[in-house]
Amino acid sequence: MNRKIARLMILLLSTLLMNVGCQSTQPTTKQLLQEDYIQMTDAELLSHYQQLVEGIEEPNSGGGGFGFGLGIGIGLGSNSSVGLGASKGPEREYTTEALQQRRNQVRLELSRRGLEPASTQ
Repeated sequence: MNRKIARLMILLLSTLLMNVGCQSTQPTTKQLLQEDYIQMTDAELLSHYQQLVEGIEEPNSGGGGFGFGLGIGIGLGSNSSVGLGASKGPEREYTTEALQQRRNQVRLELSRRGLEPASTQ
């Protein structure tokens, strides 16, 4: 029985680590909206604009997320237990509309600097 529990724990832990390792390195919607685009260099501003466009195209970015938890209880004798939990994070605080507003502000700043964003099509 203990071998079954150990195998289950290894399987669950591997799945959890794989899930964490595969998470995107793209900035979240919240991070995109908190950045001070006025202080960015031209190259940073162009990159920021592209990230905003991508965030608008992928409305799930920056969402609440989904989490897994693993609990292990070790008791006396043959009493032990393993628990697995899953939870959804809080609802998105930042909407696609907020990203669109920021994209428009950044587009104006690009225009003011005489820069043209790369075509997205």
